[in-house]
Amino acid sequence: MSNRIVAGSGSTASSTKRLSSKEESGFLNHLAATGSVELAAQAVAIAPLDAYAACRTNAGFAQGWRAALRVGYDRLEAMLIERTAAVLAGDANGPLETPDVLFALRLVDRHRDMDRPEGKALKPSAVADKTDAAILKRLAMLGKRQAAEEARARQAQGGGDA
Repeated sequence: MSNRIVAGSGSTASSTKRLSSKEESGFLNHLAATGSVELAAQAVAIAPLDAYAACRTNAGFAQGWRAALRVGYDRLEAMLIERTAAVLAGDANGPLETPDVLFALRLVDRHRDMDRPEGKALKPSAVADKTDAAILKRLAMLGKRQAAEEARARQAQGGGDA
């Protein structure tokens, strides 16, 4: 078995570093806060490969990893809801970017499907159909609200004439 160079370390290693309980805990806390393996690893000064290795070899850490990702996905979903509500209420600067929202909604749905019990996962086409229907419904609501706001603005400019 040959040694390999560990990226960024400048040293040769035959295996990855074993994480201390402090590193594991810090990593999982940062993973829950950011949803990013790279940022979580950076926060506790470990290589992302070491975190992935620990996930593969330590069942407790893997369970904590899944729980942290659930928190991260819940945060993402909450941010999407807040952003959408702000845009719909006219309280946000800039438009609600449809491609970003579509991507995030699909990501949230994918995450939810991963939490389904074994054998209960929806077929990919069913997931896509469900997601597409939800997106179209939200876009229709956004369009109706925008049309109503434009009608009110036209009415206000016209001095109330209909």
